[in-house]
Amino acid sequence: MHRNSSSIDHFSLEWIWYNEQEEVSEEQALQKTLQDPFHFVVIEGQKVASFIGKVLQNGQSKPICQLSCGTLSVFHLPAEKLLLCVSEELDPNLFGQITQRMSRWLDVAENVSTVSLQPAVLYKGLTEHEQEKVCFIKALATGRSVLGDIGLIEAPNVITGVAAGVASYRKFGGKKEAAVYGCYLDSVILDSVSSEPILRLLKALGIPCADRYELKFKTSSNLYL
Repeated sequence: MHRNSSSIDHFSLEWIWYNEQEEVSEEQALQKTLQDPFHFVVIEGQKVASFIGKVLQNGQSKPICQLSCGTLSVFHLPAEKLLLCVSEELDPNLFGQITQRMSRWLDVAENVSTVSLQPAVLYKGLTEHEQEKVCFIKALATGRSVLGDIGLIEAPNVITGVAAGVASYRKFGGKKEAAVYGCYLDSVILDSVSSEPILRLLKALGIPCADRYELKFKTSSNLYL
């Protein structure tokens, strides 16, 4: 891995690039994507990195860089004209700093979307139908239209984390507002059932994903893989 020393500033976070020998060619490919309209997507939540690693391009895609905090990585999908940021950061003190670190992409992206995986118990005002679901999706009412028949996030519920930072950055920066989605789960451990609506959403956002996610369980040690 290669640390981009030019990125170090008072935020004390820096981008660490993978495959130092390929950094120049990857940076050139990235710059080409940035010159055309592209989609910047942020996905965040507990254990989301493992899930994305398995379903993104059927597990064949690798991140191009990560932040030095170790909880956020970026995938570049040039064919789809897409940058995908995956975050498991939980420290509220870093949300603003991380958003600033992504500002060079947020400033020029044609479209920005965020997807937050949250425990369903945190959502206030669940309907009986939603209480029976292992996963349901809501969206913030923003300047961009939401997908399909996804309902709106209603007060007093809010979106937090990196997603909130990204949405605020776009809104107050005078850019086209981000599309913000909350995926509310009965368990932070995704399985083939709870992941189905999430995969549908990701595909609708133009992210090349597997049709199905299978959680492997190792019976001999009672560990999820």
